[in-house]
Amino acid sequence: MRRLSAAVSLVLLSLLAVAVAQASLVALILLFSAVLKLNLTIELGLHYLHLSLPAAPYRPEVAVYNAGSIASVVFTAAGGAVAATWKFRRWRAPR
Repeated sequence: MRRLSAAVSLVLLSLLAVAVAQASLVALILLFSAVLKLNLTIELGLHYLHLSLPAAPYRPEVAVYNAGSIASVVFTAAGGAVAATWKFRRWRAPR
């Protein structure tokens, strides 16, 4: 039983690490697109999320066309939530 628990913990820890890395990557993309004054476009299926600043000529644009990357962020965030839930499932507030 301990080996199974160790294997599950290892898988959940790796999912948590990937979730943190991808969440950091998304935050960096949003931060640097604002700091560098870039237009940011993210494709979400048939829709686009377009973050832009006031119009200016020749403003660079960053576009994320792969909806799989967005699904990957959602999946890894869910993995992180599952990992946290598993880790603290028996946690009780101190009295």
